[in-house]
Amino acid sequence: MPQLRTVQTREFGASALCYAVAQELGLVELSNTYVPPAPPGRRTALAVGHDLLLAALNRATWPTSKRAFAAWYQGTVRARVVPAAAEELSRQRFWEHMDMFEEAHFAPIQAALLTRMRERFPWGEQFLVYDTTNDSPFIHTFKSRPSLPQRGRNKQKCGDLRQLSFALVVDEEQGLPLYYCCYEGHTPDVVALGASLAGMLGPFCPQHASPHLTLILDKGNVSRANFQARAKAQCSFLAAIPTGWVRQCSQGSLKAYQPLGLPDGRRVKVYAQPQARLRGTAGTLRVSFRPRFYRRQVRTLDRLQRTADQKLHTLPATIQEAVARNRPRTEQAVRRALGRGLRPDRLQDFCSPTLQLHHGGVEALRWEWERRKKRAIKQGTFGRTVLCTDRRELSDQRIVVAYRSHAKGEEMFRISKSRRPGLWWPAYHWTESTLLVHALYCFLALLLLRIVLLRL
Repeated sequence: MPQLRTVQTREFGASALCYAVAQELGLVELSNTYVPPAPPGRRTALAVGHDLLLAALNRATWPTSKRAFAAWYQGTVRARVVPAAAEELSRQRFWEHMDMFEEAHFAPIQAALLTRMRERFPWGEQFLVYDTTNDSPFIHTFKSRPSLPQRGRNKQKCGDLRQLSFALVVDEEQGLPLYYCCYEGHTPDVVALGASLAGMLGPFCPQHASPHLTLILDKGNVSRANFQARAKAQCSFLAAIPTGWVRQCSQGSLKAYQPLGLPDGRRVKVYAQPQARLRGTAGTLRVSFRPRFYRRQVRTLDRLQRTADQKLHTLPATIQEAVARNRPRTEQAVRRALGRGLRPDRLQDFCSPTLQLHHGGVEALRWEWERRKKRAIKQGTFGRTVLCTDRRELSDQRIVVAYRSHAKGEEMFRISKSRRPGLWWPAYHWTESTLLVHALYCFLALLLLRIVLLRL
């Protein structure tokens, strides 16, 4: 046997499997159809569609920066299937190709991709799950060049970072990502839905489409304006609404609820109200009660109460210290401190503070947690989810199961925000065009991963 001198190790399974799925969907030809080729001086052996697909494969398997893109590529089996020199995979060449993407190219690519997915993954009833999230691209606060990243209500509690909001539409049955859009980070989710609803549902609603296209929404995306926009778009809806909108219906006794078995073996209780009119929209209401959800909310309320009680115990000492210095705290200042300690609104409903005043100053503070009011809060709305839909022919089980598919959209977001393997991170991009391209190949990576999971 000849002496072994070198050994080459290449990653094979993940990239080969994802690349096979991408070939079936024709992602390279699809991108090259709508995006013009690079100028002659910037062309390489890889077309624009190849670079886009390689970026999606990188995000789906082991994300790296574009500076380490060539080293990652040489360590995979793709280097043998689609040979390319290291200089052709440099960061500069990659972004020169991605600069050929314009804002008008993204919508046709999504529509054509949706048509191909319809051919390979037949859909049943068209229930579409809509959900939103936000991601931070680490752009400096005072850098005014990109307009999409803005400071807003961050879902990861990172309020000091600019964020880019991301909306995703997922198939209810198979969990396939079907559509995405990016919008400004400071735009509330409930406002963004009404502005983009007509354009979002366009690819799903051709002239010969069934009228039973149903959009599944959570509480953060329902409003009167969105219901009106939904009526103009001529699609049905299934939405979770705040219990305060239908307080009398949601706070009824559990004796009126009927047990309901779900396909996964779990059991819930459901109360049905066939006729309802909500924010000018006629429909039907279902109030579901889950014991597990009830216990989780009770534990959360108990934990918030313990935390607030610890904060309140520090106030009497500060009040006595101020009295000892002959500078007693005013009633307004003490009530502001109480409001900060009882920041969750529900704690203020069953906490009764008592202030002892002397010449306008507070000398002592006492408080009491009223168990009867707390019990009324728990028995009133805890464990309940109010579902509203305009499709009155749906059964109770179909309504509950369809809304529970909202977890498939959340699963896609968890995958996209994971670090290893991760999709969105890292996102060190500073211009509008690069952020939009980054969102496109991250969406393609999510799609490839979901198809692979379905086949497995």
